[in-house]
Amino acid sequence: MDIQTTSLAVWEQFSGSLETFIHQKLNYTDQCNDILQDLYLKVYINIGKIEKAGNIRAYLFQMAHNAVTDYHRKQQRAPALENDEIISLLEDKQDELSEYQLADCCLRPMIETLPEIYRQALILTELEGHTQQQLADKLDISLPAAKSRVQRAREKLKEIILQCCNYEFDKYGNILSCCSSAHCKTGNC
Repeated sequence: MDIQTTSLAVWEQFSGSLETFIHQKLNYTDQCNDILQDLYLKVYINIGKIEKAGNIRAYLFQMAHNAVTDYHRKQQRAPALENDEIISLLEDKQDELSEYQLADCCLRPMIETLPEIYRQALILTELEGHTQQQLADKLDISLPAAKSRVQRAREKLKEIILQCCNYEFDKYGNILSCCSSAHCKTGNC
């Protein structure tokens, strides 16, 4: 079974009870839906780890609990961000390059447009959850070479993302919407 089918099956099985759990904690429909969407993206991206968990239900509810806790923390201390600050955050935190929010938009097709060495590095480390050491071992390259390859792949993917999509951000730096740009070469946004 492929990643998409597996993650969809897991999501269909647990999304109703997760939604009820989140609604009990927040009582805000819009925020609950946002958290559910983020959870689905986390499930999609981390399905390999989730399948290995002994108790999938408990694992998902822990993810939901953490997401609600994170939401409350953001509400208490998040200052408004300007567009320049948001761009700076993206540049400073390439490890967290909006992976959860962008996967829904068009991340996979964008990764597929990368040259093979970069595509392989990103798929193994970011989507399949392998460490950079495991990547190095699998490709029979040094760890510094693997790290460099992953970093270059992230930079190339970031360039594609910024060329391909137009984003609307909220005051916390979260992506509200993603629209295809006229310059998009993937054609799948």
